[in-house]
Amino acid sequence: NESTAIYGLYDQAFTPQAGIIKNGDKVKPLTGNNVEFGIKKDWFDGSWSTTLAAYSILKKNELTSDPANTPGEQYSVVLGEKRAQGIELDLRGKLFDGMNLIANYAFTESIVNKVDPAVSAATGINEGDIVPGYSKHVANAWLNYTVQSGKIKGFGASIGGTFLDGRQTDTWSEGLQRLPSYFRLDGGLSYEIGKVKVTANVFNILDKYLYSGSYYSWLSAYYWQAEPGTNFRVGVSYKF
Repeated sequence: NESTAIYGLYDQAFTPQAGIIKNGDKVKPLTGNNVEFGIKKDWFDGSWSTTLAAYSILKKNELTSDPANTPGEQYSVVLGEKRAQGIELDLRGKLFDGMNLIANYAFTESIVNKVDPAVSAATGINEGDIVPGYSKHVANAWLNYTVQSGKIKGFGASIGGTFLDGRQTDTWSEGLQRLPSYFRLDGGLSYEIGKVKVTANVFNILDKYLYSGSYYSWLSAYYWQAEPGTNFRVGVSYKF
């Protein structure tokens, strides 16, 4: 109807891959499929909208770096089959004139469905293992207010945060240090008059030590990549 839409999606993937397998096996193309269902709805005469979606992605024959590689080796192994699935929720709308909210949440889980016994014995990757490289919980929220009238009409302020939890970023090896939960707070001020807009944004307001990375077996060490502390950005834009 005018305020609600329900959708479904099914598609298939076929992608050539390049790599070298240590035992000389041929590299097969990556195949898979994606299934998704969702519902979108407008509320309160369109001032609010929500989207709820659930999906499942299946990948077969995907190559991944061989955990047994020594320094200088770039061999790959065929992971077998893995499935990523989850739900996503988006919410956006107007709290009152000039004040808007955008928020979203995603739950993701990715595991190895199938693995060749020989590959499992050589690499330690087993059925049911968690696939590294994602966060199980991701949440974002952003508030923005713009003055609607008066002498400072066009002045705006915004603040928002990003939260990650269950960060599955270690390698296939077990017993490794997991990355902690992640939270970053950002904000900004803006002023728009005519065709000119000036913005001043501040990132990582809380000046938290935020980092990502993993354990690298060929280094026998953890390698962290740190994000900047509190930092600022000022911009001026002009509409022609």
